[in-house]
Amino acid sequence: MLMASPDTNPSAAVKLDSVLDAMVEAMIVIDNQGNIKQVNKSAIGMFGFSRPELLGSNISMLMSGADKARHGDYLDRYEQTRRKRIIGVGREVVGARKDGSTFPIHIAVGEVQMGDTVQYVGLIRDLTEQRQAEEASLKQREEMVNVSRLSTMGEMAAAMAHELNQPLTAIANFAAASQRLLETNPDDNLAAVLEALTDIQDQAHRAGEVIRRTRAFTHGDTEKSTTTVATIFSQIASLARMDSKANNIRLDTDIPSDLPEVDVDPVQIQQVMLNLMRNAVDAMRNTPPEQREISICAKRTAPHEIRFEVRDHGAGIKPEDAESVFNAFFTTKSSGMGMGLAICRTIVRNHGGELRFRYNDSRNPGAGMTFFFTLPTKVKA
Repeated sequence: MLMASPDTNPSAAVKLDSVLDAMVEAMIVIDNQGNIKQVNKSAIGMFGFSRPELLGSNISMLMSGADKARHGDYLDRYEQTRRKRIIGVGREVVGARKDGSTFPIHIAVGEVQMGDTVQYVGLIRDLTEQRQAEEASLKQREEMVNVSRLSTMGEMAAAMAHELNQPLTAIANFAAASQRLLETNPDDNLAAVLEALTDIQDQAHRAGEVIRRTRAFTHGDTEKSTTTVATIFSQIASLARMDSKANNIRLDTDIPSDLPEVDVDPVQIQQVMLNLMRNAVDAMRNTPPEQREISICAKRTAPHEIRFEVRDHGAGIKPEDAESVFNAFFTTKSSGMGMGLAICRTIVRNHGGELRFRYNDSRNPGAGMTFFFTLPTKVKA
């Protein structure tokens, strides 16, 4: 791709501007300092700045947060090392419009030699609609999974109630009859009481068998596959970003892609991840805006173990409640059922891991919590 330099050939630059303006995709040309040299109409419409406002300004003005601060470093590092991170590769960043709003963009940057100087051409694509479609799909998928599980739990509860009713009723009747026999004439009725006690034992075993079969069903075979934690999280990352943004919470993630593989049911592990993240969001309802941040990371803690952590800056857990956190039906939420963490712990244990938590500051329970779970890897210890 050959381009005329506007500094040496103004006429060619005007012609090039016309060509760039005819392009559907947004395009920006910058120098090796990141200063904008040329910009087309699509980019102007995307970001809301006028052409005079953009020309001569640094491209970092079109980015937000950490991306804004790091872009200059990318250019300097590439100039010094020629190692491609964003130059020649492309990446997703957070764009910033003139009105202050932010949106996801993909920017692919190519290097162009112009005489003795080097300039960079950036093709920019707005990912807003793509992200919205992904989030809608993820949300629909999650709702379907939740509805399915609630339906299954309801059916199981109804079946258990029906099956347990008969042995429990029989136990109550036999116990009442034994009591009456002992109250009237214990010696004469001893044989009948012993027979009733045998019936009580049989019915108790029957009730236990109902519970055992139900437990076996809930802990049944899962649809496991070999994958990575990064792949599992990437499928719900958009949903996590949507939740955090809706609650004015900063989300910081560090999920390396080179961690060892795990053998898990991805949907179940995603449910655990989402539950921990949403608990973190709920915990920061009253946290000051400047402290509202969730940190999510995954790391290798042993040759055969990976740990996934969710850290918040919320109200924390009262010390007196610490031992009850994973108990079924225990909740600190006004509208909670108290089943989330209990189910999560069961899922993690069924995968050979453990779900735990720690105080961010043991001296101050209100300094937030870190919930984490481990998974065994396919790497042998």
